Amino acid sequence: MQSDEKDDRVLVKHGVAEFACALAFLIAGGLLMWDSYHRGAGWGSSGPKSGYFPFRIGLIMCIASVFVMFGSVRNKALGNSSFVTRGELKPVLQVLVPILGFVAVAQFLGMYIAAFLLIAGFMRILGKYSWLKSACVGLAVSAAVFWLFEIQFMVPLIKGPLEAAFGY
Repeated sequence: MQSDEKDDRVLVKHGVAEFACALAFLIAGGLLMWDSYHRGAGWGSSGPKSGYFPFRIGLIMCIASVFVMFGSVRNKALGNSSFVTRGELKPVLQVLVPILGFVAVAQFLGMYIAAFLLIAGFMRILGKYSWLKSACVGLAVSAAVFWLFEIQFMVPLIKGPLEAAFGY
């Protein structure tokens, strides 16, 4: 019974999550406005400059974020309700952490090796499939994606040392 109580413990409340998300969008909107201003957010002789529309999108993001932030502070019911409990966070992290690892591994070993490791790892650890089946499916999917993007569409994806050894 005690482990159920641990899993039901609230880690983040709705109000905090909503405020944090709005703050992240406010920062992103501010950065977009700042960058767009330096690119030229006004109107030129031949029409809008390159930062004209992105600046306005950033402004809309900032205004909407401020409204959401005020709403999250004012709404007491929202502030007291659970956004995520400890038990709910575990399955999210079981997917998020390997995907972050995929992004990191892809930078060094390439997209196809990272995809193989991600697929085979998910199948083995979360799906409880055998190592052989996991490796075969991971290899088949990576090979199919390589064939589709590199050979058929001629769209290069992130390469690693394996692809370099084969001349890609």
